[in-house]
Amino acid sequence: MDDFIINILNTLANIAFFFTKVMALIVSNKLVKGGVIVAVLWYLWFNEKSKNSNNREKIISTLYGCIIAIVVGRGLANLLPFRARPLLNPEFDFNYKIASLSSLETWSSFPSDHAVLFFSLATGVFLVSKKWGIISYFYVLFVICFPRIYLGLHYPTDILAGAIIRISIIWGISVLKIFKRFSGKTLALSFKFPGLFYVCFFILSYQIASLFDESRNLVSPLLHYIF
Repeated sequence: MDDFIINILNTLANIAFFFTKVMALIVSNKLVKGGVIVAVLWYLWFNEKSKNSNNREKIISTLYGCIIAIVVGRGLANLLPFRARPLLNPEFDFNYKIASLSSLETWSSFPSDHAVLFFSLATGVFLVSKKWGIISYFYVLFVICFPRIYLGLHYPTDILAGAIIRISIIWGISVLKIFKRFSGKTLALSFKFPGLFYVCFFILSYQIASLFDESRNLVSPLLHYIF
């Protein structure tokens, strides 16, 4: 199934040059990707309905879950057998190049970090608002994940696995109320120390929108130096 879909999309990519450029632009633009979903989360946070309900606790639990998501996703990518990106597979005839591809040569394709993280956000949004949740699911699928398959950065099963892993974890956190105690205390801090809370909220939101790229760039050299 992976090879079949990749071959079809690759054939289209080699013909539809303008559409391919649009896909490449979306893939490289963090505002279009994570920025939109994080903005929806902030909208729901300040929505009047959230001020007198447990919606804010759900949003905080989602943010905690996103941190776990990126850790689980990276852990699986490092533990499971290495899978090269389709774009690096000589069996596929890709006629275009992506400038930042060299940084992905040592990163396993399975599972997709983007699917793991942003489907978790969409699930958190769904738990607060079904309408915005459904919109977020479609946005993550067609705007964030599809271009990555189209350009050969991921196989369809990379995206599928990432989505299943993350949706399962967020739903598990919600049903089992794993972070309920922490969410309640964090929410209390938002009223007691609003300045400090929103500074941290902003920084975490920015890191989520950028897939923690800046944090990784800071931590990776340090870990390499230590170990």
